[in-house]
Amino acid sequence: MTNSDHNKLGNGASRPISTLADLRDYIATCDLPADTRSQLRSAIKRADELVGHGALDLPANLRLILERLEGWSPAMSGMSPGALANLKSRIRFVMRLAEPRLANGTRRHKLDGAWRALYEGLDMGAQRYLSRLFRLADQQDWKPEELSDAHVERFASHLRETELVSGWEAVVRNSIREWNKLVENGKHGALKPLTAPPAKRTLYWIDVSAWPEGLRGDLHTFLADLAKPSCFTGKPVRDLETTTIEQYRYVVITLVSAAVGNGAELAGMKRLGDAVKPENLNRALMFLHERAGGVVTTRMVQLAMRARVIGAWCKLPNAELDRLAEMFTNVKEQSSVRRGMTRKNRALLDRLDDLRFNDLVHLLPQLLFSRANACPKAKWAAAMVRTALAIELLLTCSMRRENLVTLELDRSIRRIGKPPEDFWVVEIEAEHVKNDEPLRFTLPEPTVKLLEAYLDHWRLKLCTKSSPWLFPAADGGCIDPRAMAHAIQTESRRVLGVAVSPHQFRHLSAECYLLENPDALYTISQHLGHRDPNTTRTYYARPKQRQASRRYQEHVLQKRAQAEIRVRRGRRRTNPLSDVPEDVL
Repeated sequence: MTNSDHNKLGNGASRPISTLADLRDYIATCDLPADTRSQLRSAIKRADELVGHGALDLPANLRLILERLEGWSPAMSGMSPGALANLKSRIRFVMRLAEPRLANGTRRHKLDGAWRALYEGLDMGAQRYLSRLFRLADQQDWKPEELSDAHVERFASHLRETELVSGWEAVVRNSIREWNKLVENGKHGALKPLTAPPAKRTLYWIDVSAWPEGLRGDLHTFLADLAKPSCFTGKPVRDLETTTIEQYRYVVITLVSAAVGNGAELAGMKRLGDAVKPENLNRALMFLHERAGGVVTTRMVQLAMRARVIGAWCKLPNAELDRLAEMFTNVKEQSSVRRGMTRKNRALLDRLDDLRFNDLVHLLPQLLFSRANACPKAKWAAAMVRTALAIELLLTCSMRRENLVTLELDRSIRRIGKPPEDFWVVEIEAEHVKNDEPLRFTLPEPTVKLLEAYLDHWRLKLCTKSSPWLFPAADGGCIDPRAMAHAIQTESRRVLGVAVSPHQFRHLSAECYLLENPDALYTISQHLGHRDPNTTRTYYARPKQRQASRRYQEHVLQKRAQAEIRVRRGRRRTNPLSDVPEDVL
């Protein structure tokens, strides 16, 4: 039966499914074998016991339910690994079965009327922060000019209790901030400002316009020198990224502001060299240390590290430069932050121990491509094939997102030779790679088949204009990296149960190889294009205690089996185990 057939069954067939209770009632009306209905209804009840209140009042939202289930290990849930995996699979099946009637979850409310007009006039950043508030307001028939603090309270309650958003406070805070920007803009009608929530912390930054003129001028000159370094200074010269230069600006503002916050006189910092003196750096670090609750943070390490470069540019005396270097060493040693994989990424890589998750990661491009082929006339089909190809390239080539979205046909990705000896390569020049190391990948046959199918049948559906890009936008330009990342995360969440970013696929591909080849760090280092193998070791040489323990246990069981065979064969009295009863062995 189709989903539409199921929707016609039972009483109240037109009633949307909002909660797990509605979902459980719906399954009871489906034309399924009695055992299957019982198992699915039991899975819904069990899932609610683990992640809800036991009253089946959670919203029927697949993403939220699975995210909460991922926080339960087999031991915590009192279930075997297989039983917990089956529970998740049944929840996915139930949600797919009921998807056309879900009132929320994967089916997002589409804006209409005044809210849609207001939303479409915003830039992408404002849309991201206001989309949830707008959708709830449209669902509740609120008017833009009526939006008030009372509505915001209901919005907060909706996020906290209905959508189960863990960071709902930040969502509300960001929504209020963006809404008030619209009010100040004055271009969207008679909108009322909302009461801003109290600041989480006292602001300490001092605006650059309030600085002494000499200090402002030195900052401008310093940043300009970073952007266009001279090649005649006798020192190694390397062009810095715009983001790195902005980091230096951020560091200087932080240093000056924090030092003033800890008693330094702003008027006494007439030049940049005055601001970066060891005593002012010490004041700034002490201020930030107290503000962070006695923890040495990444920001403090960054501040001390950059201060040495700034001090050298300001030509501080050698004695003061030595003190800056000593302070950096001390801050780094006391830092609780260590280089390496973040906790979020480590948790993602831990999922590879689940064989089903591991399999789905490797099959994800084929699964997406097959789904699109099954519905070739659907509006989303071409975009899904594009996402499938992007994930395939991430898995086989492990490239960074910026290199992925800027692939150019017949230049950075091209066919070499003539059939049947032809092959496809990806070549990325050094100046387009983060660490200035050129990359070259020869695409395997399955990847080539997906690539050629995309080029022959799907790419023109995404962009009818002439474009050199492998992944063009509708206007012929290069696709926005954020749009590509969003598509990849959306499809990976739907299939894997967790959103995986483009860079996390780089981590997954490396970890999958190291799980089977733990001594192949150098191979992975070369594949990822790391200039220094120590970078690979820092991020990917994670403790392999679990793999080692698993191998050790396999060794113990193997020795036990061998011992059992020898004991059963030998019945001589000289054998110390010959008197052991057979039922014990």
